[in-house]
Amino acid sequence: MRQAWKKLGFCVLCFAILSLGSSQEILAQQDVQSNLFEFHTGFWINLHHFLYRQAQLSEPQSGSHNLALNKADAEELDLLSASERSTWNDALAYYSTFLVKRDLLFDDDLIQTKDQLEDAELSSDLANVKIPAPLKATLLKAAPVYRQHWWVRHNAENHEWISHLEPLIKRYGSTLSGEMATIYREPWPKYPVRVDAVAYANWAGAYTTIQPTRPTISTTDPANQGTAALEILFHETSHGMMSSVMDAIQSAEANLNVHHPGAAFHSGSIWHAVLFYTAGNLVAQQVPGYIPYADKNGLWVRAWPSPDRSLIEQDWKPHMDGSITLQQSLKRLVNDLASAAQPR
Repeated sequence: MRQAWKKLGFCVLCFAILSLGSSQEILAQQDVQSNLFEFHTGFWINLHHFLYRQAQLSEPQSGSHNLALNKADAEELDLLSASERSTWNDALAYYSTFLVKRDLLFDDDLIQTKDQLEDAELSSDLANVKIPAPLKATLLKAAPVYRQHWWVRHNAENHEWISHLEPLIKRYGSTLSGEMATIYREPWPKYPVRVDAVAYANWAGAYTTIQPTRPTISTTDPANQGTAALEILFHETSHGMMSSVMDAIQSAEANLNVHHPGAAFHSGSIWHAVLFYTAGNLVAQQVPGYIPYADKNGLWVRAWPSPDRSLIEQDWKPHMDGSITLQQSLKRLVNDLASAAQPR
């Protein structure tokens, strides 16, 4: 009997150890998932982008992107009092005159402004925010109007978008981040990636500044909803993981020009096409029935006409599957793109 109790005690101990190990693994996985992203929805950065978007509407429109305000936001403009309308129009005039012709993603001053306003989400008066004084005065003057008419709804929509995205991150985030690090030969950022949720972003619906990697994503853009939000999130974060891809493309292009001095083809954004293909297909592998963003929204036709997609699938996917190196894959892709671009 004593021997039986010893055996039982040993089994219980083994089970406890196994259970502890399993619990630790679960906690470690949850810790990885919780540290991938840090979501924010700040008043000042939302106001800044909202004014920028409205100012854009006074400019000649080009391209296929719909920059119009959504119905609720447009209708709210009619509810402004005379004094509110005057204040709001003054803010729009400032943005139209000084900001809207500058790109949110490529203008260094606007990048600095974005970072400052994101960091100032808890500030009531922008006192310690390092942005141009006229811009600060414009935002402070427009703030009461925005808070009264739009902010409550925008903030609620941002939180709702985040709440729908978080279960997807919990389920797929660890896998996606690991696969991207392997494919791009770049580590995932060692800090939680700060993601700012805004009602309106830039013309593309999302953009990312790097060093550090900071995506800013529109929560009202129709293309950023549902599972597509997961792809957009990981796509935008990938912008900070492209060094090895860009270096390999540049090396392949230099080698191509050495051997074929007359070779010329439009490859300036091929790294971005590779990024779109990678993020979309990784999510599609995890979520049955999901159609990648570039396929669903016609980007291969608008931005990278055939044969780019077919060649990316032919030359890049073997690297995604682990059968050839990143350098080999992109050398093939650059050579095949050059050949396809030659006159026949």
